[in-house]
Amino acid sequence: AAKIGLIDASPFALVAVRLAIAATAAAVLVRAFGRAWPRAASWPHLLIGGALLHGLGLALAHAALVSVDATPTALVHAIHPILTTVLGSLLLRERFAVWQWLGVALGFAGVVLGVPLALGTGNLALLGVSLFGLTGGTLYLRSFCADVPPFEATAVQLIGGALIVLVLMLAFETPHWRWTAPFIGALAWNTIAMSIFGMALYNLMLDRHGAGRASAGFFLVPGASALMAYVLLAEHVTTMQIAGLACASTGVLLVWWRPARAG
Repeated sequence: AAKIGLIDASPFALVAVRLAIAATAAAVLVRAFGRAWPRAASWPHLLIGGALLHGLGLALAHAALVSVDATPTALVHAIHPILTTVLGSLLLRERFAVWQWLGVALGFAGVVLGVPLALGTGNLALLGVSLFGLTGGTLYLRSFCADVPPFEATAVQLIGGALIVLVLMLAFETPHWRWTAPFIGALAWNTIAMSIFGMALYNLMLDRHGAGRASAGFFLVPGASALMAYVLLAEHVTTMQIAGLACASTGVLLVWWRPARAG
């Protein structure tokens, strides 16, 4: 959806419009369902976490997607659960079993196999800062906002994300977009399915299962991205990328697997 939307919009403008609409829609839904907004003390943390997770995480990935295919971009983002798992174990004292660490290792191997070095230093830098936003935002929210209900937390985070991307848009690009049918479809999908309900689900996973296991779901993103890019955008997938996707997918199964208890 991001690749389709970027045909008719500049990257920061696309993300800014997406997050602004999502933040407004989420606020309306909070009001419509009679939910209480998070307490005032948690707002600064939610805004900072949202600026990292939604803002930097999305905006800089979209900037890279202008010239990089969807599959390698998603594979770089697969490093996110690896960093989150390691840092979560060190900083948040989340406990991982041996097979879960094996899953992390397989995920890392999948990224190494599947990401071409020909992406260029500029694109790798954009994806690196985007990766920092995803990982830093996840750990920050887990540390300071674990007690905030998922949907209400998402609504405030989207405001923080929209504000930081607005600053990036005004500072670094001449924004433009055209209201074509593909652009509207891509924007609607990314706004409703991803930014609102997808991130509410992510916050729920973060709350119930911890930063490491929640972020492990990102190992499945490259495979889904490769399949969709092949079908919708005619992007070529190499043998090494297929091997990387297989390793990453196996990794997430191991991270989430819980053996049956005797008795």
